[in-house]
Amino acid sequence: MLVSQLEMQVFCDLADQYKELMDFTAVYIAEAHPLEFKGINQATSCSERMQAAADMKANCNMEFPILVDMMDNSVSLKYAAFPERLYVVLDGIVVYTGGSGPLSYDLSGLREWIKSFVAKCN
Repeated sequence: MLVSQLEMQVFCDLADQYKELMDFTAVYIAEAHPLEFKGINQATSCSERMQAAADMKANCNMEFPILVDMMDNSVSLKYAAFPERLYVVLDGIVVYTGGSGPLSYDLSGLREWIKSFVAKCN
């Protein structure tokens, strides 16, 4: 998953703002552009993908868990997550599905959904 630094910072800010009300996580999936960015390679093993996820977590100062898709990309395929996508899961049910990135990846839509959900809960 390749998300711009700005997008990742916005997601991290949302996670920090609402951490008392909900849990956030990210799922590290196959790289969308391994040939376009120097130093970003497509993982060839689960351990390489796990290391790439750990590097991303450290580089982006993520304070929430990051999960790693298996090499068969089963999570990415099941949730049509490639190259990037946002979901909200409530009690095991997907209640928000963001558009597929990069063109329809919309953090403002997620922010509005969260605000609406929090308002309903108060």
